[in-house]
Amino acid sequence: MRRVEALGSLGLLLLCLLGCDRKSHAVVCMVTYGGESTRLEFPATPNPYGVKAVDVAGRFRFKASYVREPWSAAAVNVYAYQQADDGDVLLQEGKYGPPFSLAGRAGYGFTGRQLVYSRQQRELEYWCELSP
Repeated sequence: MRRVEALGSLGLLLLCLLGCDRKSHAVVCMVTYGGESTRLEFPATPNPYGVKAVDVAGRFRFKASYVREPWSAAAVNVYAYQQADDGDVLLQEGKYGPPFSLAGRAGYGFTGRQLVYSRQQRELEYWCELSP
């Protein structure tokens, strides 16, 4: 009996060594405005300040920065902005650290379903996950 348990533990250890250390290379966000959904992909970067915000229907801008290495400092920062003539206005900033996977969030990734409203009461919906 102990031998079977030991083999089971050894198998689990080997499986973890082969697969547990794999890390995703991008953050994928589903962004919805006006009933139109867009899949945005933000690759891992060593320079989070260099990530450019993406236009969303001329009303919002959205970006996610994913710092992956070193794993001890891994983080995802998500930003939603309202576009304005005199410059973009930050509406929401989210900061996430590992583990990035949260089960039980009804399929809305590690951010959960987020609803952001502009001054004009326009609604931006998004959620993000790590790419498989």
